[in-house]
Amino acid sequence: MWSAFFWENAHFAANFLAALVFFAMFWLYFDAWLERKVWDEVPKLLGILLLSISFVIHATQMETGVITTSFLSSGWQETAFLVTRIAGYVLLIIGVILDPLQPAPLTKGLAGAGFVSSIKYHVLWVAALPILCAGVAWLYLRRATVGLERHLKVVTISFFVLSLSELSSLSSLFVKSTNVGVYQLVAPFGWLWIAQHGVMLLGVGILGRWVWQYLTKRLQPQLFMIFTSTILGIFLLTTTVFTGLLLKNVQDETLARLETDVKVLNYGLESKKQGVLSDAAVLVQQAGFGQMVSDGDKVGLALAAQKFLLGKSLSFLVVTDSDGRVLARGEDRERIGDSLSDDALVRRALNGQEVASVAVKDGVLVPEVSVRAVVPIKQDKEVIGVVLAGTVIDNAFVDGIKAATGLEAAVYGDDVLAATTQVSADGKSRWVGTKNQESGVRSQVLEKGENYSGSQNVLNTPYFVSYMPLKDMDGATVGMLFVGRPQVTVLAAAAKSIELTFLTTAILIVVAVGPAYVISRFMANQLS
Repeated sequence: MWSAFFWENAHFAANFLAALVFFAMFWLYFDAWLERKVWDEVPKLLGILLLSISFVIHATQMETGVITTSFLSSGWQETAFLVTRIAGYVLLIIGVILDPLQPAPLTKGLAGAGFVSSIKYHVLWVAALPILCAGVAWLYLRRATVGLERHLKVVTISFFVLSLSELSSLSSLFVKSTNVGVYQLVAPFGWLWIAQHGVMLLGVGILGRWVWQYLTKRLQPQLFMIFTSTILGIFLLTTTVFTGLLLKNVQDETLARLETDVKVLNYGLESKKQGVLSDAAVLVQQAGFGQMVSDGDKVGLALAAQKFLLGKSLSFLVVTDSDGRVLARGEDRERIGDSLSDDALVRRALNGQEVASVAVKDGVLVPEVSVRAVVPIKQDKEVIGVVLAGTVIDNAFVDGIKAATGLEAAVYGDDVLAATTQVSADGKSRWVGTKNQESGVRSQVLEKGENYSGSQNVLNTPYFVSYMPLKDMDGATVGMLFVGRPQVTVLAAAAKSIELTFLTTAILIVVAVGPAYVISRFMANQLS
């Protein structure tokens, strides 16, 4: 999440830096135009200004795509960006063509190279950007080589570099690809995205250095751009700090909420234990049940146990005599005669205690986590047997937790996933049987018996998570409880506020240009 935050702010800052450089270039030409007022140069001025505006618009566009309802329609922003960018390039091309060429003597000139483009109609406008930018570069190259304006070679290089940035931005056309490899390459904040912004900064840096060399020759434009650059830097720093604190606050609130939610999951298990214990007590108190145990009526006990198990939706129900020998099983009527005298819960019941606990045992593929309860069967205050009832904690249980909280939930037997809400790519199977590989989680939860909250990759997806130790009746940790929320959903919750901050900052920066101009002009007049 924090990497997405960093790149989102980097995108905002890089585009505003580009906007500043093009605005400085516009002001350089505009200041020169005020001396001569040649109207053929107006298209060039408007083109450079529109390019600056297009970078401002692009800066306010969120790259992550996590906002479902934006303050400004993303379609409107994209249209405004394309219109201003394309119009800027077109007007700049027209302006350069209208500007009379100053031919150098004995120069042969350059031959233009043609090209053929076969592009689908719906991507024509986007594909036009690198072509138009390269066209601007070629026209400046012609003026620098055929004509006498050698100083424009730097501008040529900067626009050629920017055309490469525009070309790499065409990767956004493939961002909805179902091919995983293609998507990872062209996705926001991927390598191609980073390379595109890096190339853009390189081109802007070259152009900015050229512009600054000429701005320093006149006092008022120099003061104006210094004030504007300072204002931009202050606003960018403020925006980054504010959005960072906002995201940190959302993260802290999310982790605090998860700590509460994992307690809800634990409360659900505690309620389950009390429910199973209550069910076992109800069976013991049924009329004639104690007499059947006393008489060793295995057939009657089997029928009663099976009926009760089905009625209460239990996973297993066992009735033993005073020695712990099994008299009946509700889930398997034929399996009787074995002894449960070594079972810790049964021993406690034989000593007259009613106890419920969580137990973990190895299963065929995954560990089996169950809630078990025992109630002694008494006759004349003497324990004559035990009822052991229980239910397995399966996917249905954690599905219920997810329905109540909206969170991903899971139950671990030791460090192995026994039940989870997370579904694999086929939409059916669950990721049970996988081991938790986070050493920090295992150390704090399983070894120390303490809660854990923080960040973790779950099935290659960044999550905010909270773990709680799963303990038996003796306080020994036998597993873990888990709840988690994908980090992208937390970023989505903060994205609207971040977007609003970006928009507000953009407006304030643009508005601040006016006072910066007035102050710089006043100071220049005073100094002169």
